[in-house]
Amino acid sequence: METIPHLVLANAQRFRDEPALRRRVGGAWETMTWGEYGASVRQVAGAMIASGIEAGDRVAIISYNTPEWVIFDVAAMAIGAVPVGIYFSSSEEEIAEMLERSRARIVLAETAAHVERIDAAAHPSLDLIIGVDDAPGDAISWSSFLERAEHADDGAVDGRLSALRPEDPGTIIFTAAGHGNTIGVVLTHDNLFFTSWSSIELSGADLSDSALSYLPLSHIAEQIFTILAPAQVGYSVAFAQSLGRVRVDLPEIQPTIFFGVPLVWTGFERAVRKQIAGLGGYKRKIADWSMAAARQNLAMRNEGRTPGVFHRARTAIARRMFTDPAKTAMGFSRTRIVYSGAASADPEGLEYLAGLDVPIRQVYGLSEATGPSSVTREGADRYGTVGYPMPGVEISLAEDGEILIRGRSVFSGYLDDEEATRYALRDGWLHTGDLGTMGEDRQLTISGRKKDIVITTGGKNVCPRALEVLLMEDQAIVDAVVVGDGYDQLGVLVAIEEGFSEDPDEALAHVRSVVKTVNQRFARAEQIRRVGLLPRSLSVELGERSASGEVHRNTVVDHFADEIEDLYR
Repeated sequence: METIPHLVLANAQRFRDEPALRRRVGGAWETMTWGEYGASVRQVAGAMIASGIEAGDRVAIISYNTPEWVIFDVAAMAIGAVPVGIYFSSSEEEIAEMLERSRARIVLAETAAHVERIDAAAHPSLDLIIGVDDAPGDAISWSSFLERAEHADDGAVDGRLSALRPEDPGTIIFTAAGHGNTIGVVLTHDNLFFTSWSSIELSGADLSDSALSYLPLSHIAEQIFTILAPAQVGYSVAFAQSLGRVRVDLPEIQPTIFFGVPLVWTGFERAVRKQIAGLGGYKRKIADWSMAAARQNLAMRNEGRTPGVFHRARTAIARRMFTDPAKTAMGFSRTRIVYSGAASADPEGLEYLAGLDVPIRQVYGLSEATGPSSVTREGADRYGTVGYPMPGVEISLAEDGEILIRGRSVFSGYLDDEEATRYALRDGWLHTGDLGTMGEDRQLTISGRKKDIVITTGGKNVCPRALEVLLMEDQAIVDAVVVGDGYDQLGVLVAIEEGFSEDPDEALAHVRSVVKTVNQRFARAEQIRRVGLLPRSLSVELGERSASGEVHRNTVVDHFADEIEDLYR
């Protein structure tokens, strides 16, 4: 059988001396070859076995993207254990909840700060904490953990590998799914293998390609580009030093494959516009002319037309004079496969960036379908759509427009939640909770959402109800509505108890203090950054909430559009 660890270990033989994982140490990039990667996976797998980890046990990872993250993840899968990624900026409460719900036996923590957020005594199933950078308290160091591999029986890792089955759990992804709190998505080995194959089948990536890993590896989207797809064809992955240094690392790496969420593309657009605005005289005219030429060339290709001699010559001149140097400065000189996903991107922004001769393919997917399910194609890209199904994936629409997905990428179920699983998986189809339309060309367009989640332009899926319940524990707050779809930060609109204060500034200050306290229980990406007051309480009669108190979010967003706009000014 073939699984991701099988592929990784095969690559260690086929591509022994080829680069696999790269990271910056000091002033230089250090490279781990595929041979070294495979050997490290075997060593960590042996250390896990020596530590008493059995098939089916869960092991957690709290870390920014590093080679250790990837090695630990693949090693766990190799012995039948199930890796559980935890977002690296998660709060102590969130970490405790995920460790409790996953019943993790081991935790790999990158920094001393991560180690210190773990209350080992509160988790009876937790046997071991491993610190990569530092190991305070009862944690052991990464090197000490690796030494345990010496006590594993010869052939133990191969025995575990041979016992893997396609339907066995391969990983657990915690995500917002509209059920009130984050929920564990159980993905099988076959889900992961199939999706890695489908991604390569579509992209045509091979050994010569490379990628930069920078988005959270606790999400399936980044795992596709950092773990799954490289396992299929052996391309190398470099790890960004941090989210804040991506634009520093990109020009040094010049990857051929790049994935970004809308927030990333908005940042690039803003930076390009600023640079061009700062150009003087003829340089500004050359930049504008070159971008217009590149944009028209791509538009013709997307319409299925072959640019003629004139347009090809004009594009070649534009590349020489502006777009090629601009792409080199940004880190895209070698990039040939570019994706935007995890949230809906601004079509105007994508069209503007097309002026850099960087066609960005739009992706739609969710954790329950192991990530990508549809993507736009070169030669048939329409801004605002998410294209056609991935190879081997079927997409249909229910009578109410809900997007349905079928195929080997569809998950096996939610962790310890049979009711939610039965609701999501019906008649062989995954009911996504997203709404869509299909035009005559059969391209999919996302039109709305049935499930109660908020997705920021950073691609973070947030359970708004969890935040709202905590805010409404304050006696002065009557209603709280979390917003943020299409924005880079979460916001909240709050109705205050009548008679609490006649001074709006005093009421707003009180709400901000409550928000500050609630925020401490959530990761940075899930924290509320914008706070405003509702002019009145939510109404049952106007359809803004049910008699039981459930917020009808789409109706609220429609009725208070002006207040939301003011919130983000």
